[in-house]
Amino acid sequence: MSTTEFIIVAIAVILGAIVKSVTGMGLPLVALPIISLFVGAETGIAVLAIPAITQNAGIVASNWHARRDARGLATFCGAGAIGVVLGTLSLGFVPEQVTVIALVISICMWLYQQIRHPEHRVEPEREGLLSPVIGFVAGIFQGGSGVSGPIVAAWHHSLRLTRDAFVFSIAIAFGLIGIAQTATLGLRGHLQGRLLASFAISAIVLASVPLGPPLRRRLSSRGFERAVLGLVAASCVSLSIDIVVGLIR
Repeated sequence: MSTTEFIIVAIAVILGAIVKSVTGMGLPLVALPIISLFVGAETGIAVLAIPAITQNAGIVASNWHARRDARGLATFCGAGAIGVVLGTLSLGFVPEQVTVIALVISICMWLYQQIRHPEHRVEPEREGLLSPVIGFVAGIFQGGSGVSGPIVAAWHHSLRLTRDAFVFSIAIAFGLIGIAQTATLGLRGHLQGRLLASFAISAIVLASVPLGPPLRRRLSSRGFERAVLGLVAASCVSLSIDIVVGLIR
C-alpha cells in the first residue's frame, strides 16, 4: 500500500470510527466503500479487520455497564462466528457482487418494514429462535463482503434495547465475528503485507472511542434511532454505488 493510499484509508477510517464511537456501527459502512475504490475490496476487508476488533473492544469496555440490558448475544455471536468462516471461505468462489446485491436487498426489505411499522419489535418468545438464524446470516455477509452492520443493527434495533445496550450488543457481535473473520483471513494469507497498516489504523480508531458516550448523550432517543436508521440507509446507497463501480470495472 502506497503512502497516498494509506492516507486515503486513514481519512476514511477516521470518519467511520467517529460515527461508530457514537452509534456502535459505521466503521466498515463508511470506510470500506471508499477504501475499495482505491485499493480493492479484498485489501479493504483485510486492512480493516484488526482495527475493527480494536475499536469494538474499546466500545465494549466503555459501555460495560449496559451488559445486563443485552439479550441473546451468546446464540447470535456463536452462529455468527460459524457464518463468517463460511463467508470468508467463499471469497474467490462466490462473486462478491452477488453477495453485496443480496445484502442490499436484505437492507431494503428491512427499511421498508421500518417505514411501514416504525414501532415493530421482535416478540420475546421468538427471540431465542431467530437470534442464531440472524447471527448466521450476518456472519455470512461479514465474511463474504466485509459488511454485516446493517443486519446486526437491524436485529438489535428490533429488540428495542436502550441506547447503551444497543451499542454494547452490536460491539460484542462485531468484535466476536471480527475475531473469527480475522483468524480465517490470516490462515488464508490475506493479512500478509498488511499488518503494519492495520496496526497503525488501530491506533487511530482507539482514539475515537472516548468521543462516543458524551456525543451519544447529546442525542435524544428519537435522534439516536434516526441516526441508526440513517446509517443503515446510507449503507444501502454506498453498497449500491460499489456494485455499479464493480460492474463498470
